[in-house]
Amino acid sequence: MSPSAAGAVTLDRRFLQRANALWMPYWNRPGAWRSWAVYFGSMALIPAFSLCGLWVSNMVRLQTDALVGKQIGLFWHLLLLVTVFGVARSAVYTLQSYADSMLHLHWRRWLTAHLVEAYLGRRTYFEIETRRILDNPDQRIQQEVSPFCGTFANFPQYLLGSFTDMGVQAGVLWGISHPLFWMVAVYAAIKSVVLLFLYRPLVRLNYDITVAEADLRHGLLHVRDNAETVAFYRGEHAERRHVDARLDTAIGKARLNVVYQVVTSVVWTLLGTGWTLVPILFLAPLYFKGSIPYGAIAQGTAAAAMMLSSLQVFINYLPMAASAAPGVIRLAEILETAERPVRRRGSRRPTPLIEIARGRRVALRGVTLETPGGEMSLVKDLDLTVAEGEHLLIAGRTGVGKSSVLRAVAGLWTRGRGRIETPPASQVLFLPQKPYMILSNLRDQLTYPSSRSPLSDVGLQSVLEAVSLPDLVAAHGGFDAVKDWAHVLSLGEQQRIAFARVLIARPRYVFLDESTSAVDTATEKRLYGLMRRSGTTFVSVGHRESIHAYHKRALRLKDAGAWELAEH
Repeated sequence: MSPSAAGAVTLDRRFLQRANALWMPYWNRPGAWRSWAVYFGSMALIPAFSLCGLWVSNMVRLQTDALVGKQIGLFWHLLLLVTVFGVARSAVYTLQSYADSMLHLHWRRWLTAHLVEAYLGRRTYFEIETRRILDNPDQRIQQEVSPFCGTFANFPQYLLGSFTDMGVQAGVLWGISHPLFWMVAVYAAIKSVVLLFLYRPLVRLNYDITVAEADLRHGLLHVRDNAETVAFYRGEHAERRHVDARLDTAIGKARLNVVYQVVTSVVWTLLGTGWTLVPILFLAPLYFKGSIPYGAIAQGTAAAAMMLSSLQVFINYLPMAASAAPGVIRLAEILETAERPVRRRGSRRPTPLIEIARGRRVALRGVTLETPGGEMSLVKDLDLTVAEGEHLLIAGRTGVGKSSVLRAVAGLWTRGRGRIETPPASQVLFLPQKPYMILSNLRDQLTYPSSRSPLSDVGLQSVLEAVSLPDLVAAHGGFDAVKDWAHVLSLGEQQRIAFARVLIARPRYVFLDESTSAVDTATEKRLYGLMRRSGTTFVSVGHRESIHAYHKRALRLKDAGAWELAEH
């Protein structure tokens, strides 16, 4: 569970603000009038649904009187009308459900894309992962959007439909018996209060269940993502123990939910039984006195049953809302995390940040770099310019902050002071030690992060041959082959794929972080030679002595933020 959510699992003002932050963008977007049209069209069907219920109630009374009076022709005629209005009521409900479902799907599509944009924009995903401030963001986006849309899209309809239907049937009961009306009204109020009291703890319980299930899923994914390492360690027993602990937590929360559902079901059944007895207890004595016809008993019972059905629709919304409430919190936290850098810059005591600017070359001006939490300074007052062709090596002992300098240049770590200038993102490429392999075909793999290939397949094949991967296409079924490349290819092959991306994209600057650690020195020499001949300026982090020969200068980082710049 995220720290911010620990005390926020209640239906308070902040919850409503979070729900509004998820709700408003969809309904205020350009072109939202179409969604509003479907929404109000669906709302317009509610009175028709209630009027059909009123006609059915009246027809039931007349039909019962015709049956008692043995008016055969009238009875069959009224039976036909009851059937027609009943079918019409069902048809209206079906049409309304269809419109609601289509609106729900459209909202889900839009809101998911909106959250993905917030997740990827401003590198929110990177902040979430490095600071561990939210759990399972992928599960939140994939699983929580649909319940939210379904719950909040239907709330006004549930509210209006239930109370309109109950109002119409209440009018029927008022016409039959004033005391019966007041008794039913008081009984409905008591029933609603009791059920609201019962369902209130479900918000917290459903949040705990959501978190427990997400933790279980995360534990299983962790084993999958580290399968080879676990196998080397023979760590199956330890992993089973950790997964079992998460499973026990999830089952324990689910068990509490089952008990709670049983309690609410029993209370609902008892209250429902009393509801069906109330009309008969009031109307039977009146019938025996001759004050009302027998059909009034049937009509009153039918009206009470339809009121119960409408109230049940509204009451059934409560557990659905309780189930969706944790999703509101978990989705809103993604948006809040995406907006946090903006709020931080506008705060009274902003965190000191390195200024990131665009320039024609890479330059660091008086840069003091701190860890994201501000625990320590990695580099102090660094002044450095990397002109084109001035290949730079960043060296130093393990843990001194070499890779952190690359993170700062990339704009990932910005805590500190000073100014960093870099060319536009389209002219810069970063190669980590373990290259990122996208879930796509081989062609897209080579052109990543671009979505289009500037080369033909023949050109791509020549690039693969240049990086010592001549048989890759033939071995895997062509450039359109889609595989889990991170597992199909060895780390050495993946690193050569990363160099192929450099040759295809032809950036002005490339930053390499141990990017040749999994290839032999001969291949390493070949790859650096390819980059030099392509006109790319490269900045490397590495421990291998062999890479020193490919750089003109070396930035040596020392303890306590000290540094020195030496010519090779």
